[in-house]
Amino acid sequence: MTGFMASHVDDEMLFCETHYARYGNERTNIYGLAPFESRFLTYLNRPDEFPSHRYESLPSEPSPPKHQASAAELTAFVSMDGYWNYVCIPVGLEAGKSEVIAMDVFEEHSDKSRFVVALAVAEKYDTENQETQVSYSLRFYGHQHAPKSFLEQTLFGLGESSQIIPLTYPPMQLSHVQINYEGRQQTAFLMASTDGIMHLYVQDSSRLFVPISAGTYFPLLGRISDHRIKILFLHILTYQGKIAICAGGQNGELFLSFYDNEGVECKSHAIRLFSPITSVLLFHPRVSKHLKEDEPLHLVVTCAIEQAMVYKSVQINGLSRSRVLPQSSLYDSVLCSHVMDVDWDGEQEILIGTYGRQVLIYKQLEGTEDYTVLWRRQFAYPIYRMSHLDLNIDGLDELIVITMYGVHIFQPNMKKARKRLLDVLMYVESSKRQKYELLLDWQRQKELEKAIVFEPQ
Repeated sequence: MTGFMASHVDDEMLFCETHYARYGNERTNIYGLAPFESRFLTYLNRPDEFPSHRYESLPSEPSPPKHQASAAELTAFVSMDGYWNYVCIPVGLEAGKSEVIAMDVFEEHSDKSRFVVALAVAEKYDTENQETQVSYSLRFYGHQHAPKSFLEQTLFGLGESSQIIPLTYPPMQLSHVQINYEGRQQTAFLMASTDGIMHLYVQDSSRLFVPISAGTYFPLLGRISDHRIKILFLHILTYQGKIAICAGGQNGELFLSFYDNEGVECKSHAIRLFSPITSVLLFHPRVSKHLKEDEPLHLVVTCAIEQAMVYKSVQINGLSRSRVLPQSSLYDSVLCSHVMDVDWDGEQEILIGTYGRQVLIYKQLEGTEDYTVLWRRQFAYPIYRMSHLDLNIDGLDELIVITMYGVHIFQPNMKKARKRLLDVLMYVESSKRQKYELLLDWQRQKELEKAIVFEPQ
């Protein structure tokens, strides 16, 4: 199913592939991954071992639920407390004629539960002259009815109703963002398009998605639309109530803007590189649930014909200070980027995927701003997207790699995870012992001070 090539680092030093699912006769696109963590319960029994079960229809009798689940792609990988099930989601698309260009999904549990999927679709049709043409549309699923009790039921019910918005130009990436619409916070879908306009869609009072001006909420996107700049990749990062937006264009344009807690644009930067930008990724280098006010923010930028770069502390330096990721230009175009803490040291490592079928993981050298290759692996097909999440609820995140024709799921090296856990437990125990000994010394010192008798002069 996959091809592997030996390198200067051990293939299984960090990860071991545990599952591969091929798309059948179809292929995916570079915007064809939408991972999310769900609060809906699942009920399909998990398989005892790989390969996972494939479900094309839904069992009618739910069994008692156990845990929450995660899903990705139009085929979903749904987990409980172990291995995952492979669920094929019917959305009414005809194989061979319809192609999903991009997808996105969000789930909300504020005033009411919502589970919404957006697909950008291309469809072939024959004209009266027997010529094959292509039409484009944006489709929304799940927005007109409440989710069902279980995640599997919700996924299988997506095709029961949909909203189709015809598009004049081919769509590109889909993403979502929180905006204040008509006096309340709502999740809106954002779509890049080859017409150079950033399109924003939000639900109105009739629960249908309607287009609104993206520039009203994010001036950077308004400027991009005014100049008809074709954006290939966009990343929106929300942190500490603020928003950072980075966009990369077909002609090498790179934009970066920051918005404060009130939604006001406070900083904006723009440069042009010498290559189409294939991905941008804003990230905090340190893994923490509680970020400091001055926590650095870095930016990974990958290009079609240049080396991948990391822009450092972009809140302060903007786009003026960068470091090159070594060997990133040796394996054809870099198509995607991702970050995760692969060795559990509290620092994010950088991952890139190439059209030359390579995944490379970079680690920053201690005491420097430079990076070195920590892990490399070759696949059978070009790498389109990567993500990570705890798919089997075991406390360790799996690495998910999307290639042109399939989904690869990698589990962390359990021996290294066990060693790391033991090291941390020993450190915690040593710290407790040290604090206890210091406390005993302090108590002895206090007792000695009380025992000292001063004679009157």
